[in-house]
Amino acid sequence: MEELSKSKKSRVNRLIIYCCFSILCFFSIESQSQTSASDLYNLGTAKGLSGEYLAAIDYFTQALAKDPKFDDAKLNRGICNYRKRNFTLAMDDFNALLKSNPEHFRAFNQRGLCKISLGDFNGALADLTTAIDLHNNDPHYYYDRSLASYALGQYGEAINDLNICLQMDNSNAAAYYKRGIIQYVTGSTEAACIDLGKAVNLGHSEAFDIIRVYCR
Repeated sequence: MEELSKSKKSRVNRLIIYCCFSILCFFSIESQSQTSASDLYNLGTAKGLSGEYLAAIDYFTQALAKDPKFDDAKLNRGICNYRKRNFTLAMDDFNALLKSNPEHFRAFNQRGLCKISLGDFNGALADLTTAIDLHNNDPHYYYDRSLASYALGQYGEAINDLNICLQMDNSNAAAYYKRGIIQYVTGSTEAACIDLGKAVNLGHSEAFDIIRVYCR
């Protein structure tokens, strides 16, 4: 009888544990289902800012499952895929975003950068030009377009964009560095060394390595 009683108690205990576990699972699932697309987007943004791109992509994907028209989630998922060098997946997001919002200048800019990475420099130049046409007061857009022009050997156009970039933001070390490189390639050594020196003063490590060799 005592053994039977112990067996009953054991079954009851197992049943209690099972019920508690089921209740916890129910509330966990219920909690997840009540998480809004906006909340998931904010979680993804926080992960992206801390460099946890895979986790960010997962949150943005969950947000888009709840709200397929969530443009910012689509854009930021594309950016995270770009930073993980998943260029094809990034392009899918930018293409989808531009299909629904043909004047989304950030999507044009990001797609242009993607095309540079994929070697489509003419396509990149077209996208980056459209981004500037739609939004012409961001110095980074001119810098980005200079990369496409440089890759196409259009050095004059690249320098023009870098000039505009630096007029807007004279603390952009990367722009001084890139302009210095182009000037060196085109034979303007003195101007190149001045720009590379400015890049060094702004903390550009690659400029320091080059200036030691070519600017004495």
